[in-house]
Amino acid sequence: MTTPSPPFQALIFDLGGVIAPHDNAFLHRRLASRCTAADTAARLPALVHDARTGTGERSIADLHQDLVREVGYSGDWTCFVGDWSCHLSVDPSMLAFVERLAVHNRVMIFSNTNQEHWDHVVNLSGGGLGRYEAYLSHEIGQLKPSIRSFQTVAARAGIEPSKSFFVDDRADNVEGARQAGFQAEVFTSQAALADWLEAAGVRTNG
Repeated sequence: MTTPSPPFQALIFDLGGVIAPHDNAFLHRRLASRCTAADTAARLPALVHDARTGTGERSIADLHQDLVREVGYSGDWTCFVGDWSCHLSVDPSMLAFVERLAVHNRVMIFSNTNQEHWDHVVNLSGGGLGRYEAYLSHEIGQLKPSIRSFQTVAARAGIEPSKSFFVDDRADNVEGARQAGFQAEVFTSQAALADWLEAAGVRTNG
């Protein structure tokens, strides 16, 4: 019996907020706990979420030194890497869901992230996330939700956007994907995503 072809050329997942829950407020508190500047809390968001970090123009080592110099962060590099990733986890149920999807579908990751965060979640997943095609903003030099970033992923992956599906927890990223021609949905829950994929003809049970 011939197995029917999957309805999409690729299923593309955002990382943070979909497979890897994150708590930015916790990250800010952890970093601030090691800083001496009185205005640390006010200055941290701009320092930590500089777009140049996402595109790879500014390394995480540079961020560490900026925090040391500008807000008195006291931790060494090893301490900082731990603090920098403290807010990330991996949802085992979502990871298992993605693994089931990968049995019959081409599964990819497209994330605005840096190498340290990626290494951390790959480790938390027991190496599982490292088995998927990953398009990471610091490697391609572009950030979601730009249309160009989605076009770059499509070109590098050799896929047609109109025949591919993207999911992200941020509505602006989903809108960017749609403007680039992808079918895309906002992630609200694993159950809702499974329902949508099944209605589209995707096998979700491995």
